[in-house]
Amino acid sequence: MCVLLSFTSDICCRFLSLTSTQARKPYFYFENVRTMPNGSWDIISNSLYGIQPEFVCASHFSVSRRARGYIHNLPLENRQLILPIPPKTIREFLPATVQYTPAWDTRQQLNCINTCGNTASFCRNVQRLMAAGEPSEEAKKTIMSLVRRWNLVWTGPGTCSPLEAHEIEQALGYERGHTRGAITINERFKSLGNTFQVDVVGFHLSALRPLFPDGIRMLSLFSGIGGAEVALHRAGIKLKFVVSVESNVDNRRILERWWSTSGQTGQHRILDDVQDLTMAVVARLMEESGGFDLVIGGSPCNNLTGNNRSSRTGLGGEHSVLFFEFSRILNLVRSLTR
Repeated sequence: MCVLLSFTSDICCRFLSLTSTQARKPYFYFENVRTMPNGSWDIISNSLYGIQPEFVCASHFSVSRRARGYIHNLPLENRQLILPIPPKTIREFLPATVQYTPAWDTRQQLNCINTCGNTASFCRNVQRLMAAGEPSEEAKKTIMSLVRRWNLVWTGPGTCSPLEAHEIEQALGYERGHTRGAITINERFKSLGNTFQVDVVGFHLSALRPLFPDGIRMLSLFSGIGGAEVALHRAGIKLKFVVSVESNVDNRRILERWWSTSGQTGQHRILDDVQDLTMAVVARLMEESGGFDLVIGGSPCNNLTGNNRSSRTGLGGEHSVLFFEFSRILNLVRSLTR
């Protein structure tokens, strides 16, 4: 808990001094990768009323490291960890791997969750290097480079495997089987790679619980598999009226299934394209809902992430340019909020 308090205290002074423009309702919350091309976070900050990002690594909350930036005008008081508190070490998270883990694999946590499904060749390389008995120091370095990079875990003597989909779900704060509605395993992995880390987001959003005892009305942009919806639910905040906007049909199917099986009693609308949210559409949705209390989203990071070596073109990229739709829609909601 002391780690959480330490990084929280570092940002208190920034958020306690929000200007009236920055603090103006509705609440909003934007997430994306921490490491972007130079100047990208400055552009995002300037587009979101000059609020500076709060950078958080998921290692404080879960078994995996995942550094993200969050720009928001949420209150800082009354933040709480959402329950149950997840395991934070590989030993706790995957106890069955302990008996097979070499003493020289000293990892305590997983790397940032990587959802690449083509790891069979890396597993074979590790098995080959382990086949002749105790590997050389040079071979150990090669093995550790592979298992760290691809989050390989030990599943037998000298044998390692990638994380299963249900293990990634749990590492990201979802219930086992959350993404089972995806058509293919590759789509399932892709959906998980583009989602929120629920434990982090739930910690931030938990500050809203005392403010909305009767439930919250939310506009969720780039909803994916429902990270914002699940985080609010797990934080104990009733979903009173939610509009989820998501272009991927598999993700919409997953979100619809979760809504129907998780005991939700509020109203839910699903739209498929943020670019269709014109002034008229937003006004109609706000009239239907009674106004939005929260606008939330994490636009595509394809052209921003350091893992992308071919088209890391920044906010002008084909996918990541959609951030400006978040800013546009938030401004529309603010202009229509009484």
